[in-house]
Amino acid sequence: MVINADLPIHRYEVKIKALTPFSIPYFPGSMLRGAFGVALKRAVCLNQKKECSACLLNKTCIYRFLFETQSDLPDITNPPHPLMLYPLALGGKKMRRGSVYQFGFTLFGRANAYLPYVIYALMQMGRLGMGKGKGKFELKEIKKFISPKRKRLIFRQETGQLVSLDTCLNATQILQNNDSPSNIILETITPLRLKIKGRLTDKITLKDILLAIARRFKVLTQLYGQVKSDLLQGMEIGTTLKEVKTETRLSWTDFKRFSKRQNTYMQLGGAMGRMSISGNLSSIYPLLKLGEYIHIGKNTAFGLGRYRICQIKSGLS
Repeated sequence: MVINADLPIHRYEVKIKALTPFSIPYFPGSMLRGAFGVALKRAVCLNQKKECSACLLNKTCIYRFLFETQSDLPDITNPPHPLMLYPLALGGKKMRRGSVYQFGFTLFGRANAYLPYVIYALMQMGRLGMGKGKGKFELKEIKKFISPKRKRLIFRQETGQLVSLDTCLNATQILQNNDSPSNIILETITPLRLKIKGRLTDKITLKDILLAIARRFKVLTQLYGQVKSDLLQGMEIGTTLKEVKTETRLSWTDFKRFSKRQNTYMQLGGAMGRMSISGNLSSIYPLLKLGEYIHIGKNTAFGLGRYRICQIKSGLS
């Protein structure tokens, strides 16, 4: 697949060490984003008491760009954020003094210019505290993916120095993946909140997933890449999927998240499970791999819509 899809994807992993006890919930994405947002605003906002929309600096504000993203383009009314924070896996954890926890974040395109501000906000996050009990922590290290499987250390707490590293993942390279498996499994890591015919559902097809990847990527490239890219251009998706078989085991999973803005707990759910995909996958496999890096559906800003693709030798078991 050759597509002009130049979107730099700067993917990082963070390691923190607890200084005081606190609890990490089963789905910590909302907690991570909420605590980070408070820390980032305190770090960069010059008008703390004003709403962003009423601030003279909102067009050039780092907080506004990363966290409360707006678009001047008439066809994009709800723009995706250029920063995603996400758990590496679901599952709560009781953090004791000295406990270590890891999570990830991704910056798209030009947003990576603000990496030092993101790191400073993560450090502030540790001083302000997060989670039940407002636990304090220190930022131990940050690693950056320089290839799908290789990471390089760019920040260590002991030195406080940031290593400048431009090397990153790129959508074009991901889409040029030469692997051509005939049997894969798509497995959710965090819930998928996909709207099908205007409703959130767990009745999700492979076509729904491919359309979600293409829609999201088109907007990401328009806002943060070099040129708007249509992944499905020239592809007869209906004809392509006739050569593909799927077996789906997805079910709806609900969990609670605390909304600091509304000061209440809110239900938030999505589809969790696996989808077995087999057949002639040469044209859709690169798209599915790209979806691993950009996430799909609603609420990707705090980690939803994340999945992994595994190559297998037999069907779903």
